[in-house]
Amino acid sequence: MQQLLDLINVLNGFIWGPPMIILIFGLGIYFTFKLGFIQKYTFKAIALSVRKDAGEGTVSSFGSLAVMIGATVGTGSILGVTTAVAEGGPGAVFWMLVAGFFNFVIKYCECAAAVKYRVRRDGEYVGGPMYVMARVLKMKWLAVIFAVGTLCMALSAGAALQANSIADVLREGYGLNPWLMGLGVAVLAAIVTVGGVKRIAAYSQWLVPIMGAMYLFIALAVIAMNFSRVPHALWAIVSGAFTGKAAWGGVAGVSVSALFTAALNAMGLGVSRSVMSTEAGLGSAAIAAAAAKTRSACKMGIISATSVFWTVFICLLSGLVIVLAGNWQDPNAFAANLCNSAFKTVPYLGTPVLIFSLIIFSFTTLIGWSYYGEKALQFLGGGKWSMAWRIFYILVCVLGGGLGTAFSLGWHIAPDAFEVGLSTRFAWGLAVLMMTLMTLPNVYMLWRLRHKLQSETKRYLHHLMK
Repeated sequence: MQQLLDLINVLNGFIWGPPMIILIFGLGIYFTFKLGFIQKYTFKAIALSVRKDAGEGTVSSFGSLAVMIGATVGTGSILGVTTAVAEGGPGAVFWMLVAGFFNFVIKYCECAAAVKYRVRRDGEYVGGPMYVMARVLKMKWLAVIFAVGTLCMALSAGAALQANSIADVLREGYGLNPWLMGLGVAVLAAIVTVGGVKRIAAYSQWLVPIMGAMYLFIALAVIAMNFSRVPHALWAIVSGAFTGKAAWGGVAGVSVSALFTAALNAMGLGVSRSVMSTEAGLGSAAIAAAAAKTRSACKMGIISATSVFWTVFICLLSGLVIVLAGNWQDPNAFAANLCNSAFKTVPYLGTPVLIFSLIIFSFTTLIGWSYYGEKALQFLGGGKWSMAWRIFYILVCVLGGGLGTAFSLGWHIAPDAFEVGLSTRFAWGLAVLMMTLMTLPNVYMLWRLRHKLQSETKRYLHHLMK
């Protein structure tokens, strides 16, 4: 398995390095200018997300949005950001925000397209990039690749690794048996996922706000307790974007080339963290958007794009808390330790809330990807496999609980600095490789639809302004 893991890591290191970052970042910049900086309607879109829509669909707009946020705001929004700061310095947070700004418009485009070209199957509205590729682009083979990638991502990053994260957090925090915790996660997942998208959306609608509010409260408490250091932390984030970690190592006379290399590293880590956290370009959120009750594809597209805002906001809080803690410069520290040391500065509540947040974040990601995988399988083989998929997904959750240590969750594939089990590293490596099967077809689809998206958006924004 080690040799196969090495091969996967080499492939991922190349694909998810500069080529993919430039591709997605560049696409976001292109659509931002072509669609007239649609990001400026973010807060109007947030208001629209909580209003009822009389349009056709399976779940409410807010329910669909909650599924998206739940699926994207995972442990990577805490530990992954911490990893980026530890490796690239505070400047990674700056580039994460910049990338998030452009990821907003990518999420809008893929979700608007999914709603516009959705279909009604087995009594539900379904859609996503695979339907657009098959129906509009007439490229069934590309749609199959995307659907297969979605299935693999759901089983690896969705079921196995999220169940493992929950089990491992409880093992580290309270000494509980990971296998028993995996079984417990599976039981809870069964209660939610067997009911289909309506029940997933119903649970996500109250779990997501609760987890967000709790994490926000503790993060703001940490910031308040270190308020005098906030200006310094903000300066570190801004200046670190152009100097990287090199200028913060206490070494005098850092060369220009070293600063440039460190700045590029900070940029790469920040951009990649934003891409991985928001799933912009991945196309997964579009599957949830297609189920929403809405009268306008563009309206649901801009509502869906607010998931990027909330995800990046959580990532920003995580980054600021870690920078304020100051121990990100410790070369021997890893993500979980940095998080724990930062949050435990809040007496009695800090560590328990962090643990609970990691658990809830992982669980909402788990149930969200259950739906994505089910719709991908439905596209490939019809609705007759839905119940079989839900049962199999639950079994994978049980197995995932005992995979091994997963505290090093980040966008990287098990860095050497972390003590991670081989099975967990292999699962993460495979998950990121499968992301490629989703991202490349989805980006190609968006590029082919660019003119249609521009014309539809122009008409909708004219209506919105009126």
